[in-house]
Amino acid sequence: MNILLLSGSPRKNGNTNAIVQRVAERLKTNHNVEICRITDYQINGCLGCNHCQSVLDKPGCVQDDDVTRLLGKVMDADVVLYGTPLYGHSYSGQLKLLMDRHVALFKFVGGSDKAVDEMEIKSFIENRSVGLIVSCQGPGENNTELVQMQFRKFCESSLAFCLGTYIFPWCSPDVIGSQFSEDTLNQIVCDVEAQNK
Repeated sequence: MNILLLSGSPRKNGNTNAIVQRVAERLKTNHNVEICRITDYQINGCLGCNHCQSVLDKPGCVQDDDVTRLLGKVMDADVVLYGTPLYGHSYSGQLKLLMDRHVALFKFVGGSDKAVDEMEIKSFIENRSVGLIVSCQGPGENNTELVQMQFRKFCESSLAFCLGTYIFPWCSPDVIGSQFSEDTLNQIVCDVEAQNK
C-alpha cells in the first residue's frame, strides 16, 4: 500500500513529528511510506471562491501554490494519516489551511442546501482510509473532543473512511519527557494494516 503521512506541526523536532516518524518506521517495512511536513510547502488559505466546485474532473483550485501537488498525493495514497498538535482544541493553523483546501477534492453536485446529509457529493477520496494523529500537552478527555468532531465531519463531507483519531496526551513541550503510548502506536499500525486485506 501507499501510505501518506501529513504532519501539520510547525515544530520540526516536536512531538507530532516524532510520533509521525515512529508510525512511518513501523509501516515502511511492508509499505511505501511518504512523510510530508506541510510547513515545507506553500499553502495559502482557501479563498471561498467556489471555483473548485465548478470543475468536476480534477481538484480545480485557482490558486498557484503547493496544495494541488499535496492533494494529488492524497488522491494517490491508499491510506492518509494527518498529524497535528492540539492548538485551541483544534488542528494547528498549518494543518487547518490544508484541511480547508481539501474542499477541492469533494464536489457538491446536488441537493437543496449545504447540509452534508442532504447533498449529493462526488469525491476523489471516497472510501479512502484516513486517520488523525493528535499530540497534546494535556489530557485526551475534555480536551480533544472538538478536533475529533471536526475530523469526523471532514470524513463525512469527503466520503472518506475514518480509521480513527489517535490521541497522544501529556506530551512534554521539550519532547524528551514525552511518553508516547505504545498501545496507541500499535493501534495505528493495526488499523492501517487492516486496510491491506
